[in-house]
Amino acid sequence: MEASARTDVGLVRAVNEDNYLLGDVLFAVADGLGGHEAGEIASKMAVDILEGYPLSDETDPVNALCEAFTRINAEIYRRSTSCKSCRGMGTTLTALLIQDGIAYVGHVGDSRAYLVRNNVIYQLTEDHSVVGELMRRGMLTNNEAREHPQRNLLTRAMGTLPTVDMKVTDAKVEPGDRYILCTDGLSGTIDDSTILSVVVSDSAPCSVVDKLIALANQNGGYDNVTVVAVFVGS
Repeated sequence: MEASARTDVGLVRAVNEDNYLLGDVLFAVADGLGGHEAGEIASKMAVDILEGYPLSDETDPVNALCEAFTRINAEIYRRSTSCKSCRGMGTTLTALLIQDGIAYVGHVGDSRAYLVRNNVIYQLTEDHSVVGELMRRGMLTNNEAREHPQRNLLTRAMGTLPTVDMKVTDAKVEPGDRYILCTDGLSGTIDDSTILSVVVSDSAPCSVVDKLIALANQNGGYDNVTVVAVFVGS
Protein backbone atom coordinates (compact mmCIF):
# COMPACT_ATOMS: atom_id res chain seq x y z
CA MET A 1 0.00 0.00 0.00
CA GLU A 2 1.31 3.44 -0.98
CA ALA A 3 -0.05 6.79 0.15
CA SER A 4 0.60 10.48 -0.33
CA ALA A 5 -1.02 13.71 0.85
CA ARG A 6 -0.79 17.43 0.31
CA THR A 7 -2.67 20.55 1.33
CA ASP A 8 -2.68 23.90 -0.47
CA VAL A 9 -4.06 27.30 0.55
CA GLY A 10 -5.41 27.94 -2.95
CA LEU A 11 -5.33 31.24 -4.83
CA VAL A 12 -7.83 33.34 -2.87
CA ARG A 13 -7.72 32.66 0.86
CA ALA A 14 -4.97 33.92 3.13
CA VAL A 15 -5.17 31.11 5.70
CA ASN A 16 -5.26 27.36 5.15
CA GLU A 17 -7.88 25.86 7.47
CA ASP A 18 -7.46 22.32 6.10
CA ASN A 19 -5.45 19.57 7.75
CA TYR A 20 -4.75 15.92 6.99
CA LEU A 21 -3.51 12.72 8.57
CA LEU A 22 -1.19 10.39 6.66
CA GLY A 23 -0.52 7.28 8.74
CA ASP A 24 0.34 3.67 8.00
CA VAL A 25 -3.27 2.43 7.96
CA LEU A 26 -5.20 5.52 9.12
CA PHE A 27 -5.80 8.54 6.89
CA ALA A 28 -8.00 11.62 7.17
CA VAL A 29 -8.83 15.07 5.86
CA ALA A 30 -10.43 17.91 7.83
CA ASP A 31 -11.74 21.29 6.68
CA GLY A 32 -12.10 23.82 9.50
CA LEU A 33 -14.77 26.46 9.84
CA GLY A 34 -15.02 29.49 12.06
CA GLY A 35 -13.77 33.06 12.20
CA HIS A 36 -10.17 34.23 12.35
CA GLU A 37 -7.93 31.16 12.72
CA ALA A 38 -10.48 29.08 14.64
CA GLY A 39 -11.14 26.81 11.68
CA GLU A 40 -7.47 25.94 11.45
CA ILE A 41 -7.44 25.13 15.18
CA ALA A 42 -10.49 22.87 14.88
CA SER A 43 -9.19 20.87 11.91
CA LYS A 44 -5.78 20.43 13.56
CA MET A 45 -7.40 19.26 16.78
CA ALA A 46 -9.40 16.71 14.79
CA VAL A 47 -6.43 15.10 13.05
CA ASP A 48 -4.17 15.31 16.11
CA ILE A 49 -6.69 13.57 18.39
CA LEU A 50 -7.46 10.98 15.72
CA GLU A 51 -3.77 10.26 15.22
CA GLY A 52 -3.27 9.73 18.95
CA TYR A 53 -6.34 7.59 19.44
CA PRO A 54 -5.54 3.96 20.33
CA LEU A 55 -6.26 1.76 17.33
CA SER A 56 -4.92 -1.77 17.31
CA ASP A 57 -5.68 -5.20 15.88
CA GLU A 58 -7.41 -6.05 19.15
CA THR A 59 -9.92 -3.19 19.00
CA ASP A 60 -13.11 -3.25 16.96
CA PRO A 61 -12.48 -0.76 14.12
CA VAL A 62 -16.07 0.48 13.92
CA ASN A 63 -16.34 1.13 17.65
CA ALA A 64 -12.86 2.66 17.75
CA LEU A 65 -13.65 5.15 14.98
CA CYS A 66 -17.00 6.04 16.54
CA GLU A 67 -15.36 6.61 19.91
CA ALA A 68 -12.60 8.68 18.32
CA PHE A 69 -15.12 10.91 16.52
CA THR A 70 -17.12 11.30 19.74
CA ARG A 71 -14.04 12.40 21.65
CA ILE A 72 -12.93 14.77 18.88
CA ASN A 73 -16.36 16.38 18.77
CA ALA A 74 -16.42 16.83 22.55
CA GLU A 75 -12.92 18.35 22.67
CA ILE A 76 -13.59 20.83 19.86
CA TYR A 77 -16.96 21.80 21.36
CA ARG A 78 -15.34 22.30 24.78
CA ARG A 79 -12.65 24.52 23.25
CA SER A 80 -15.22 26.45 21.24
CA THR A 81 -17.42 27.21 24.24
CA SER A 82 -14.57 28.05 26.64
CA CYS A 83 -12.39 30.23 24.39
CA LYS A 84 -13.82 33.48 23.04
CA SER A 85 -11.61 33.54 19.94
CA CYS A 86 -12.69 29.99 19.07
CA ARG A 87 -16.41 30.60 19.48
CA GLY A 88 -18.45 28.76 16.87
CA MET A 89 -15.56 26.82 15.37
CA GLY A 90 -15.93 23.35 13.92
CA THR A 91 -14.57 21.11 11.20
CA THR A 92 -15.43 18.41 8.73
CA LEU A 93 -13.69 15.08 9.24
CA THR A 94 -13.42 12.15 6.86
CA ALA A 95 -11.27 9.22 7.96
CA LEU A 96 -10.19 5.99 6.28
CA LEU A 97 -8.90 3.01 8.26
CA ILE A 98 -7.63 -0.04 6.38
CA GLN A 99 -7.31 -3.07 8.63
CA ASP A 100 -7.36 -6.81 7.92
CA GLY A 101 -8.43 -6.31 4.33
CA ILE A 102 -11.38 -4.08 5.21
CA ALA A 103 -11.72 -0.33 4.53
CA TYR A 104 -13.61 1.57 7.24
CA VAL A 105 -14.79 5.12 6.53
CA GLY A 106 -15.98 7.54 9.22
CA HIS A 107 -17.40 10.84 8.08
CA VAL A 108 -18.98 14.13 9.19
CA GLY A 109 -19.38 17.16 6.93
CA ASP A 110 -18.77 17.59 3.20
CA SER A 111 -15.20 16.39 2.80
CA ARG A 112 -15.33 13.24 0.71
CA ALA A 113 -13.96 9.74 0.36
CA TYR A 114 -13.84 8.14 -3.08
CA LEU A 115 -12.99 4.63 -4.21
CA VAL A 116 -11.64 4.01 -7.71
CA ARG A 117 -11.96 0.37 -8.73
CA ASN A 118 -11.78 -1.14 -12.21
CA ASN A 119 -11.82 2.35 -13.79
CA VAL A 120 -15.03 3.32 -12.01
CA ILE A 121 -15.27 5.99 -9.29
CA TYR A 122 -17.57 5.60 -6.29
CA GLN A 123 -18.32 8.32 -3.74
CA LEU A 124 -18.23 6.54 -0.37
CA THR A 125 -19.59 9.45 1.67
CA GLU A 126 -22.68 11.64 1.61
CA ASP A 127 -22.23 15.40 1.88
CA HIS A 128 -23.76 16.70 5.09
CA SER A 129 -24.73 20.00 3.51
CA VAL A 130 -27.74 21.89 2.22
CA VAL A 131 -26.86 21.25 -1.42
CA GLY A 132 -26.05 17.62 -0.64
CA GLU A 133 -29.55 17.12 0.71
CA LEU A 134 -31.07 18.90 -2.31
CA MET A 135 -29.08 16.66 -4.65
CA ARG A 136 -30.25 13.51 -2.83
CA ARG A 137 -33.83 14.72 -3.33
CA GLY A 138 -33.18 15.18 -7.03
CA MET A 139 -33.63 18.95 -6.83
CA LEU A 140 -30.09 19.88 -7.93
CA THR A 141 -27.60 18.54 -10.45
CA ASN A 142 -23.87 18.30 -9.74
CA ASN A 143 -23.19 21.39 -11.87
CA GLU A 144 -25.97 23.36 -10.20
CA ALA A 145 -24.64 22.40 -6.78
CA ARG A 146 -21.22 23.90 -7.55
CA GLU A 147 -22.81 27.30 -8.24
CA HIS A 148 -25.47 27.22 -5.52
CA PRO A 149 -25.27 30.20 -3.09
CA GLN A 150 -25.58 27.83 -0.10
CA ARG A 151 -22.99 25.32 -1.31
CA ASN A 152 -20.80 25.93 1.76
CA LEU A 153 -23.60 25.61 4.31
CA LEU A 154 -23.14 22.42 6.33
CA THR A 155 -25.93 20.54 8.07
CA ARG A 156 -23.49 18.63 10.27
CA ALA A 157 -19.95 19.33 11.51
CA MET A 158 -17.56 18.27 14.24
CA GLY A 159 -17.58 20.40 17.38
CA THR A 160 -20.52 22.70 16.68
CA LEU A 161 -22.89 20.80 19.00
CA PRO A 162 -22.30 18.78 22.21
CA THR A 163 -22.88 15.50 20.34
CA VAL A 164 -22.44 14.48 16.73
CA ASP A 165 -24.30 11.99 14.57
CA MET A 166 -21.92 9.82 12.55
CA LYS A 167 -21.65 6.30 11.25
CA VAL A 168 -18.89 4.09 9.94
CA THR A 169 -19.23 2.20 6.67
CA ASP A 170 -17.02 -0.73 5.73
CA ALA A 171 -16.24 -2.76 2.62
CA LYS A 172 -13.72 -5.36 1.54
CA VAL A 173 -10.53 -4.04 -0.02
CA GLU A 174 -9.64 -5.50 -3.41
CA PRO A 175 -6.23 -5.53 -5.12
CA GLY A 176 -5.67 -2.36 -7.12
CA ASP A 177 -8.18 -0.26 -5.17
CA ARG A 178 -7.40 3.45 -5.01
CA TYR A 179 -8.88 5.70 -2.33
CA ILE A 180 -9.06 9.49 -2.51
CA LEU A 181 -9.92 11.66 0.49
CA CYS A 182 -10.45 15.34 -0.23
CA THR A 183 -11.90 18.58 1.08
CA ASP A 184 -14.47 20.50 -0.92
CA GLY A 185 -11.72 22.66 -2.37
CA LEU A 186 -11.29 19.74 -4.78
CA SER A 187 -14.79 18.28 -5.14
CA GLY A 188 -16.28 21.75 -5.50
CA THR A 189 -14.07 22.68 -8.44
CA ILE A 190 -13.67 19.53 -10.54
CA ASP A 191 -16.18 16.78 -11.27
CA ASP A 192 -15.91 13.11 -10.41
CA SER A 193 -15.09 12.08 -13.97
CA THR A 194 -12.06 14.37 -13.95
CA ILE A 195 -10.91 12.98 -10.61
CA LEU A 196 -11.28 9.49 -12.06
CA SER A 197 -9.22 10.28 -15.16
CA VAL A 198 -6.38 11.65 -13.04
CA VAL A 199 -6.41 8.75 -10.57
CA VAL A 200 -6.23 6.06 -13.27
CA SER A 201 -3.64 7.91 -15.35
CA ASP A 202 -0.75 7.58 -12.91
CA SER A 203 0.60 4.83 -10.67
CA ALA A 204 2.23 7.18 -8.14
CA PRO A 205 0.00 8.60 -5.37
CA CYS A 206 2.20 11.68 -4.98
CA SER A 207 1.81 12.56 -8.67
CA VAL A 208 -1.97 12.08 -8.51
CA VAL A 209 -2.21 14.36 -5.47
CA ASP A 210 -0.16 17.08 -7.19
CA LYS A 211 -2.21 16.86 -10.39
CA LEU A 212 -5.54 17.09 -8.58
CA ILE A 213 -4.46 20.13 -6.56
CA ALA A 214 -3.10 21.79 -9.70
CA LEU A 215 -6.47 21.28 -11.41
CA ALA A 216 -8.34 22.77 -8.46
CA ASN A 217 -6.15 25.88 -8.64
CA GLN A 218 -6.48 26.08 -12.41
CA ASN A 219 -10.25 26.15 -11.91
CA GLY A 220 -10.02 29.19 -9.65
CA GLY A 221 -8.43 27.99 -6.42
CA TYR A 222 -11.26 29.64 -4.48
CA ASP A 223 -10.82 27.44 -1.42
CA ASN A 224 -8.14 25.54 0.45
CA VAL A 225 -7.69 22.11 -1.08
CA THR A 226 -6.41 18.93 0.54
CA VAL A 227 -6.02 15.51 -1.04
CA VAL A 228 -4.94 12.15 0.38
CA ALA A 229 -4.36 9.29 -2.08
CA VAL A 230 -4.09 5.68 -0.87
CA PHE A 231 -3.23 3.03 -3.47
CA VAL A 232 -3.58 -0.67 -2.68
CA GLY A 233 -1.08 -2.93 -4.42
CA SER A 234 -2.20 -5.26 -7.19
